[in-house]
Amino acid sequence: MSTFFDGPEFHGMAAGGKISHNPGMGDGMMRELAPFLKAEGIDVDDPNADFTEAEFHAAMEKAQEEYNRRLFTPVGAHRGLALGKLRSFSVTFAEGDIKTAEAVVASLPSDPQDFNPSVAQVTGAAMDLLDEWFTDDVHGPKLGGVMAPKWSAKKSRAVARDILALAHKGRVVDSLDRLIASNSGRPVLEGSMLAVAAAVARLAKRNKVLEQQFVDELMPLDGYPEPVAGTYGSTDRVFQDDQDDQDVQDGPAAEQDLPEWLGGSSAEASAQANPHADPQSVDERMDAVEKTVYEMPLYQRFRDWLAETYDDVDEDSEVFDIAHLLFCIAVSSRADIDEPEGIDDLLDVLESFAVDGQEEAEKTDGESPSTVIFLDSLEALDNYLRFRMDTDENPERWNAARARAEAASMRTDPLPSALMAAVEANALSEEQLAQPLSDNRLVSGVAGILEWIGDSRPLTGTGRVKRADIAEAAEKFGIDAVGVASNARYEDGVNYARSADEVPVLEAMWAVMQSAEITEITGTKVRPGSAADEWKKGEVSADTALPVIGAFIYERLLDVINLVPGEDYGAPAITIAQRLIEILTPDSAPERPDLDLGEVRAERLSTLLADELQELTEFGLLTAGGDTLSVEPVYKRIVAGAALMLLSGPRE
Repeated sequence: MSTFFDGPEFHGMAAGGKISHNPGMGDGMMRELAPFLKAEGIDVDDPNADFTEAEFHAAMEKAQEEYNRRLFTPVGAHRGLALGKLRSFSVTFAEGDIKTAEAVVASLPSDPQDFNPSVAQVTGAAMDLLDEWFTDDVHGPKLGGVMAPKWSAKKSRAVARDILALAHKGRVVDSLDRLIASNSGRPVLEGSMLAVAAAVARLAKRNKVLEQQFVDELMPLDGYPEPVAGTYGSTDRVFQDDQDDQDVQDGPAAEQDLPEWLGGSSAEASAQANPHADPQSVDERMDAVEKTVYEMPLYQRFRDWLAETYDDVDEDSEVFDIAHLLFCIAVSSRADIDEPEGIDDLLDVLESFAVDGQEEAEKTDGESPSTVIFLDSLEALDNYLRFRMDTDENPERWNAARARAEAASMRTDPLPSALMAAVEANALSEEQLAQPLSDNRLVSGVAGILEWIGDSRPLTGTGRVKRADIAEAAEKFGIDAVGVASNARYEDGVNYARSADEVPVLEAMWAVMQSAEITEITGTKVRPGSAADEWKKGEVSADTALPVIGAFIYERLLDVINLVPGEDYGAPAITIAQRLIEILTPDSAPERPDLDLGEVRAERLSTLLADELQELTEFGLLTAGGDTLSVEPVYKRIVAGAALMLLSGPRE
């Protein structure tokens, strides 16, 4: 037995887990793991124990999971100590004292000490708090759209984003192993502490109290025993703090903040460090950056593309100004945007402006300079990515970068950010997704249509239901409609329609069923599609049905926009999305934007939207309670998703 445990295979396996092996550590490590292995039926102290290598591997995996769970779960005095560290970090961070916040992180040892919690204990306590706050009935609705704050370590901030997304689902603790395996210990520690600080700042603001006061409510220290000397002795290191990794984790863009002349946060730091610095040096650096930009062949090609694309503007136009701004930011932050990978570095820098803008907006009225820089730069970046996709030999390699840029825009705009938070917070479990979606008119309607189609059914030349078949097809979705040759009208609850496209629900579901491959149209006939079999049974899983229902909601809302007079898509789309987030999260919806719709268009949109919300209520997707509307929990994610799709722009 001892030969196997002392051999390279065992230690290689241990090193692949969360426990690091150092020379001479084998006995200590096995002593710590022995109780957990024994609970899995592997007694390493019994020389007569009979188990296979496969059984040992399976037991070791479970033992390590349980070991790690306890490692990251402080109890008693050390939970109080861990909360104390999180309180100190959150308050000093909110006060802008980053050096002290960094010192709090640096003070954490790898292993717990008598009067100091370990890296793992603080990480675990932070994750537990985040799951608790974000799923709380009182705090949760106020935390929609919380952003990861700025931090010197780019990787840690990225982990904070992941953790905040998981927190909306209450799944941070459950994702611990994956986060550690993907990012190592130090970024997960800092990311979890940043997420806690961001949540504290948001809740303090929403409750109109100072962070120092609010941490007493969020992280009370009453009831924890005092730490006792001698509780922890010297132990082998079991959790790496990854300080070496921290030193090299950040790319070039994170090593250097933006220069003063672009309004970056380095301006304040530089002024504090050297209040008597020569302002001429700032101008010199500005000149050097601009000179570099003007000499870049890539910049010149981009300007030529802009001139060709925007042939109705001159060289003094804003479109060229913001392109110049974008390249100056890229050069000053050393983001290599000649390759798709460099866009991530640039986005990190741009998002720091968005965070600054949010902080400035809380202190002053009006749009902050940082917000203007962020929005202008995103617009220029969208042009730049279109330029690369138009001119690159392999344009598809820029697709992911453009998607990340669009996501960054949504994360920092209050309305799409709130909708994204609603999407993330209302994800269903695998068990829920596997359950059949019962009592849904759209699901039963699809089954009815498939039965009506049979093997095939003739259609009009435009691929729609024939006029004579409108009544029968519409009835499958519970719609009273009759095909008529003329005098289309609504009368006594009946839709007298000249063609199927005048029956909105039938028209929307007809399109959705084709896109979902439930049906397929060839020539002038419709047949069951490749996905039809599951729908024919009548009991369709939520995983299958919800995307179809979500597409239907989007089609109906898009129809509302198309019926509003005028060519402006954005204002009606924003108005509808705003109304939906107010229904989804009435207590934490962002303020309504000031839109110039005009009285006539606003009234028309209001009427159309009210009618559509009533229709969605009749289909059981919304619930009416007096003068208020709510969304059935199972449908919240797809309603938020439909609103996000509207904000992504008109369908091409």
